[in-house]
Amino acid sequence: MRMDSLSRSIRRRGGLAATFELYADGHTRARLSAAAASGTIIRVRQGWYATPDIHPVFLEAARVGGRLTCLSALDFHGYWSYPTMDLHVAVDPRSCRLRTRRSKVTRLSTVDDARTRVHWRDDREGGGRFILSPVACLSDLIACQPDEVVAAVAGSVLHKSPQLYPQWTDLVSRSAGCHRSFLASIDGVCESGTESIFMFRISPLGLPIRRQVSIPGVGRVDFRIGEKLIIEVDGAEYHTDPAKFEADRRRDAVLSRLGYRVLRFSYFQVLFAWDEVEAALVGALLRGDHL
Repeated sequence: MRMDSLSRSIRRRGGLAATFELYADGHTRARLSAAAASGTIIRVRQGWYATPDIHPVFLEAARVGGRLTCLSALDFHGYWSYPTMDLHVAVDPRSCRLRTRRSKVTRLSTVDDARTRVHWRDDREGGGRFILSPVACLSDLIACQPDEVVAAVAGSVLHKSPQLYPQWTDLVSRSAGCHRSFLASIDGVCESGTESIFMFRISPLGLPIRRQVSIPGVGRVDFRIGEKLIIEVDGAEYHTDPAKFEADRRRDAVLSRLGYRVLRFSYFQVLFAWDEVEAALVGALLRGDHL
């Protein structure tokens, strides 16, 4: 089916267009109303229209009155993101009459919507009409999330996109002095956010731990404590990948043959059952498994 001129006007602006922009392209109020009634376009909120194939999360953010940021956007960008049901939306400081993520007519201020997190920021920051750039998202992340989540998510970004490191360094230099040392310690060495959270939580113990250690005949392991204790942390995708499950079991067998003790923790244990992880670590250390 051939795309009509109204849809082309919206797509040319990234899939979201303001009413005045569409008027400038020669479209009339009657044309907009008819297209919205037929489902050819979507009236997102007063003064804004989108094409019907808009991603549902983008639609929610646009309906609130802003763009995706923080955890919501970084997850969409493909980075490791801490699980959350919240919608993080960046909104220009001059904006008013925000709407809920579900309704274009219900004002956000009139309902108890704890699942929508509004980040007030200058709308000129990098990104498109629906989502902020990764570095802008990191700026909102620092202001929004606890340190261990910042360490995990920012570490994932730096590991996957090392070209962003100069921008990260600049962001750190502009952060509050009391927080700067912690942020500067985030280096992207860990391969996943789950590993970063593990490292963050055990760091206060002062253990002799190394990250991403290469062992001959085995390859890289996530962590080595002392000489002989290996810690492997599985990602969420591990549970749905039978081939990876078998490969890791073979690695564990080789490590055991070489004299190493292996502790393997799941994504869910690290994030949601830390007491189990800590108890297993303490038990291994008391036995001297790391010596």
